[in-house]
Amino acid sequence: MNTYSEIYTVQKSDLDFLGHVNNKSYLDWMEKLAWSHAVSVGIDKPLQRKLNRILAIYEHQMRYLASSYEGDRIALKTWVGKRIGCCQRERFFEFVRLSDNKTVFEANSIYVCITLDSHRPKKIPQEFIDPYFQNQAEI
Repeated sequence: MNTYSEIYTVQKSDLDFLGHVNNKSYLDWMEKLAWSHAVSVGIDKPLQRKLNRILAIYEHQMRYLASSYEGDRIALKTWVGKRIGCCQRERFFEFVRLSDNKTVFEANSIYVCITLDSHRPKKIPQEFIDPYFQNQAEI
């Protein structure tokens, strides 16, 4: 598994009225992290336009395991899983608070490959698979 990670410090704008990270902030972090991971392996907007493909969210399963607060430093981790049929791919997330190494959030998502012009499902192009699995066999 090739894991991609970034360190994030929780900001006041991430909090809800209870003073801990709002559930929607985790969803925002997932989206930004998945995009950063894709770009880091060369899957960027120009490539998506060239191939007329993008991976869009089909399903999220999220588990909120502990609260996070302003100033907490969180290791945001993601990795891709197996392909499902021709058009879908798993992606996993794990967010770990660095002060105590506590997993505060985890999720798994299913993405579906669609065309940019019609938004219809299409086979995931090899150019969206190979970059994630450099130096390892695809799962």
